[in-house]
Amino acid sequence: MAGKPSESPVRIIGSRELHQNLPGILRELENSEVRYVLTVHGKPRAVLVGAEPYLSMVLDGGGPSEALVGLQLSALLGGSLGSMSIETLERAFEPNGDK
Repeated sequence: MAGKPSESPVRIIGSRELHQNLPGILRELENSEVRYVLTVHGKPRAVLVGAEPYLSMVLDGGGPSEALVGLQLSALLGGSLGSMSIETLERAFEPNGDK
């Protein structure tokens, strides 16, 4: 319908609905704009984001622990270390990463 506002990419979902609709939710999370806020008893507990969008966020400026998770996730997704900046690789291997 023309003029209709686009649906928000952020969706609120309860743990029961997550369990019941997991395959569809996982498909939706492939879209880099989609986020789910998972609630338990109406209180936010987690934010769900797809693996590739998360990887993009992490590699664009996270700290050492995020960079390391990004490297691990990239490997799981079949990525190559050659596609990552030297700064990201250095950040992932900084000593005392989270201090």
